[in-house]
Amino acid sequence: MRKASLPSVFLLIAALTGYQSALPAKASEPTLEQTAELYYRARLNYDRASAARLNKELRPESEGRDYIDMTMFNDPIAWQIKRMASLTLKSDPSGRELKRLMARLIVESSRRVRCTAVGSRVSSEPADGRFHATVTLDCLVPDAVAELMQVKRSDEGADMNNPTPRTLKSVIDAYAKAPLTRRIATEMDLTAGLAKERWMPSQYRSGIDLVTGGLIGQIKESGLGR
Repeated sequence: MRKASLPSVFLLIAALTGYQSALPAKASEPTLEQTAELYYRARLNYDRASAARLNKELRPESEGRDYIDMTMFNDPIAWQIKRMASLTLKSDPSGRELKRLMARLIVESSRRVRCTAVGSRVSSEPADGRFHATVTLDCLVPDAVAELMQVKRSDEGADMNNPTPRTLKSVIDAYAKAPLTRRIATEMDLTAGLAKERWMPSQYRSGIDLVTGGLIGQIKESGLGR
């Protein structure tokens, strides 16, 4: 009997979804570019230290609350599974394993991404009492197409729109083996008060979806998904 299917991996990862360049003038106040890099390392690389620093610096801007949920770093895979809680596979006894493997794929593929800020532009005049800025980032992601094509050749019937545990494990391994050579350019918006002391990531455009989209797009490119 054919296993119950998960929603398309493209839609799932899209829905669920760098290193410091130069030292800031003040160690306690990251620059515009560093704030963007901290955000990307926290969200894509699951880097606890980056998230902790970002939270510390942004508390005055977020009414004392953590900007990034620190529980995600205790067990990133369990955190992703919780976000997928609305997906149920009650008729399939392997459903729990499929969810865990899907969460592993999301976490482990993006964990290897490396994003570096390569430029920025700041508005000349404040709007609504805040300055607006855009940071351009250059991201290196695993180029897994060749490895994914090998998965398709060796696993007859492999289909990431209706994956089996075997297929998911092979895809996870493919991203782990892939060289970090594919480049994706993206942009992130930030805002700051009149003093430009702290840059707050905008809730409207983080640019991370372009990076995760570049990762999952390789599955379609390899022929493993429609």
